[in-house]
Amino acid sequence: MFLENSLDLLYLVLALCILWFTIFLCWLLYQAARVLRNANEIMENVTEKLELIAEAVQFIRGKIEGVTKAMGSVTGMVGGLAEQYVVGKISQKLDDRLEKKEKKSLRRTARKKKA
Repeated sequence: MFLENSLDLLYLVLALCILWFTIFLCWLLYQAARVLRNANEIMENVTEKLELIAEAVQFIRGKIEGVTKAMGSVTGMVGGLAEQYVVGKISQKLDDRLEKKEKKSLRRTARKKKA
């Protein structure tokens, strides 16, 4: 028969143990490969999301810079209009006062000439 002594039984048990150990190592290697593949997929997804976020931030930054430039020119125009309005009012007030002083001066001169 196949098992003639205990040494043959030992070799059979050792062969089975090596076979199971090899199967276990193959299964472990397969699981490690799956974990690494999943980690790689997660990193790719995170990279894509970060790129999308970076593009969104750049888009928003561009829009804000455009609005800021537009607001700067609008502010300059409004400031110029306000300055013209204020200067116009002040010059009008000064002209009115000068006219009043001139009228008073003319009246005084006319009174002096009558007297």
